[in-house]
Amino acid sequence: MPERKLGNWAAIAEIISAAAVVISLVYVGLEIRRTTLESDSDIQAELLSYTHQRRNLVIESGDLASLLTKGYADPSQLTPDEALRFQNYNELIYVAWERAYMTNAAGVFSDDLFDAWNGWFLSIAENNPEFVWPMVRDSQGWDRLFIEHVNQSLGYRQSDLIVD
Repeated sequence: MPERKLGNWAAIAEIISAAAVVISLVYVGLEIRRTTLESDSDIQAELLSYTHQRRNLVIESGDLASLLTKGYADPSQLTPDEALRFQNYNELIYVAWERAYMTNAAGVFSDDLFDAWNGWFLSIAENNPEFVWPMVRDSQGWDRLFIEHVNQSLGYRQSDLIVD
């Protein structure tokens, strides 16, 4: 009889430990989901800050709107100081795009959210004059895979992909 009671207790202990394992796996899954949502939220907040920064620059800087109009019409008419401001303004969107691309490539930013942001960045790039991306692309050390991504998205030929 005592062996039977001990066997019953052992079976109960196995059931409890199996339930504990299942509960801990559910908990880990929920924590991973929460962390993923937090990462997506943090990255989106960062990307939004870049877009707000671009808008605020135009609103707060009295001459930036006219400088941008002049630069988009004919960048050769810009003074060196104006050209630098024009380039830096345009780089902001690509800095944000690279951030979204790299965090997605690292598995930190979800594919669904990246696809939505990527479409938005692409719409901005497609509305810019054709000279803007090559000007920005050649201005700093962008990640090679990001350059390929943007070039392909904008329809550049394979031979135009990388400028060394």
